[in-house]
Amino acid sequence: MTQVIFVPILLMKRKRYGYIFFSSILLVSLAYICSGLEIYIFQYFEVESKDGSHFVFALVKFLALFILTFAASNIILFSKKTTKDKKQKEKLLLEKRILETRVLKSQINSHFIFNALNNIYSMVYFKDEYTSCYILKLAQMMRYVMEDCDTEFTPLAKEIEYIGNYIDFQKLRLEDDQNIVFTCNIKDNVNISVPPMLFQPFVENCFKYAPLEVDQKGYVHIDLEVNNHQIRFTSKNNQPFLKNNTLTERIGIGIKNVKRRLFLYYGDNYSMDISDCTEYFKVELLIRL
Repeated sequence: MTQVIFVPILLMKRKRYGYIFFSSILLVSLAYICSGLEIYIFQYFEVESKDGSHFVFALVKFLALFILTFAASNIILFSKKTTKDKKQKEKLLLEKRILETRVLKSQINSHFIFNALNNIYSMVYFKDEYTSCYILKLAQMMRYVMEDCDTEFTPLAKEIEYIGNYIDFQKLRLEDDQNIVFTCNIKDNVNISVPPMLFQPFVENCFKYAPLEVDQKGYVHIDLEVNNHQIRFTSKNNQPFLKNNTLTERIGIGIKNVKRRLFLYYGDNYSMDISDCTEYFKVELLIRL
């Protein structure tokens, strides 16, 4: 049972060779001590022993006993560890599912839907020739959120299409949209997939905080590039000179959720830099595939 004590100390710290060496020495030493003790007891009670073979037999017997004990304790330990790891994995998967549901439900909010419908209503009222086009865009967005997002991953092309449609609806409320730029450059991995609605919180924040309606110099620049097995996403927008929001408030629950999702899906294979300056707010995200 001694092994149960030393296994967590050595093996769980990945010092496997030290653990094996230490365990071997410990087993042989204990068997040697116990066999010697047995021989001493036999001699004390004057039990007849023909030669040294009795000591060898005792040594083998105790060594086998300790090996069996060692094996049993390790099996029990690893079984408990495996069960614990399995439960931890299931807990993470459940947490991820709950997080995904909350994130996806929060991305296309009622405020945006009402604005989009009002814009379409105005286009119908004034018999705008692009009305049917925007109805189709809204239908595509709703289908993407309600159906395509119900998966672990979605094609990057659909994510890009959603972002483009979202930006088009944001442009409808502005008289001048020349400072709103969305560029996409996919050089390789055309069929790449990403977690659904991964970039949407950054895009939404750009239009939420950029003073587009009150500042003629207001701008939103969004860039997405896929090259050399990497996804590089950048969003940048100017912000009012007198800011009422700190960086913590600006990040909000949306970006926190994105960070959590990135960790769940990509582990350490991503990096994110957020710059909150007087003149602009910028997010740079790099995902290594």
